[in-house]
Amino acid sequence: MATPKSKPRPRTAEEWKEARRERYRNAGDSGGFRVLPRKVVDSDAFNELSKSAKIVLILSLSQLDYWYKKNHRGLPKRETSVGPLRNEGRFSLPNNLLKEAGIRGEDTIARVRKELVAVGFWETVETGSVFNSAVFQWSDNWLTYNQRSKHERKQLKPTDKQPGYCHYPNILKYNDNLKAMKDSHTLTDCTDIEEEDNMYPVQFVLFPELLAR
Repeated sequence: MATPKSKPRPRTAEEWKEARRERYRNAGDSGGFRVLPRKVVDSDAFNELSKSAKIVLILSLSQLDYWYKKNHRGLPKRETSVGPLRNEGRFSLPNNLLKEAGIRGEDTIARVRKELVAVGFWETVETGSVFNSAVFQWSDNWLTYNQRSKHERKQLKPTDKQPGYCHYPNILKYNDNLKAMKDSHTLTDCTDIEEEDNMYPVQFVLFPELLAR
């Protein structure tokens, strides 16, 4: 019987630092380019970001896989505001990579990621875990950010329409069904769900604070 492969250990901040320095040493006179268009820099979406979020946005550009005609002719590409991208513009920014770049503190990192999703530069594809970094993709939703009033922009919730936000994929459908059940008859508490022929996963009973979402 084959022994299951162990999951790779995430890089430490020191290892990310060495990887960055290695790229610098090997870059020579031309280390490639990462495009930050003037339209992005002049947008309200960019200028209303916190300083930390602006740094992380620039760092995310270095993680994008760009499509080049010379090397990738015939391969899929996605046209975006920062140029044609491969892999649907998906990328990861592990916590330790951000810490090595000076964005320290788990709360700060979480807040910055939410900012970038809320204003429309990123979309969340997959949430992260202990061994796997979250996967984001470049989004052009920021182009419509200026079309909202400042009051509306300040009310944006980072979790609104954020793909991959929910750790429990059935939660929204569950809440809709729960509301319908409450409308048809009274539920005294969340444990009553177990009496409905176990039609919903037990995980929701374990997290009653999520029922209001």
